[in-house]
Amino acid sequence: MRLEKTTIKAAVAVVLGVAVVSVSATASATVSAAHRAPETPAVVCGPGYTVQRQAAFSGGVAYLLYSAGKQNACAVTFKTKNVGTRTLLWSAVDVKGAGVMKNEEITPLHTVPVYHAAPAGSWVKFSGGTKTTDSGGGYEQIK
Repeated sequence: MRLEKTTIKAAVAVVLGVAVVSVSATASATVSAAHRAPETPAVVCGPGYTVQRQAAFSGGVAYLLYSAGKQNACAVTFKTKNVGTRTLLWSAVDVKGAGVMKNEEITPLHTVPVYHAAPAGSWVKFSGGTKTTDSGGGYEQIK
């Protein structure tokens, strides 16, 4: 009989221990998410992408990034007004002779990145904007 009580107490302690660990892990993940570094264009596009050009417009900034290793261009647009409020925002990247890739969405901070194959030496232009204003750049050669 004594053995049964000890076994039950041990089982309860194990269950409570697991519950405490789970709560602690969840609380820790929430704190980490709240204190993470702000997103940048390079973080949004991914490892290996570096900013090539940017163009500001009323309400945001459009960026063109490039990864030589992946031979890809990436366009992403960040808001500078109404940050945190879901509004229409878009990004586009155009590789001369290969067409345009565009993304338009309602977002609180920045667009999902738009990727386009662009071997070194390609002529690329980009743009981004909101419902009422936009910006971008003309064709320039990727180096």
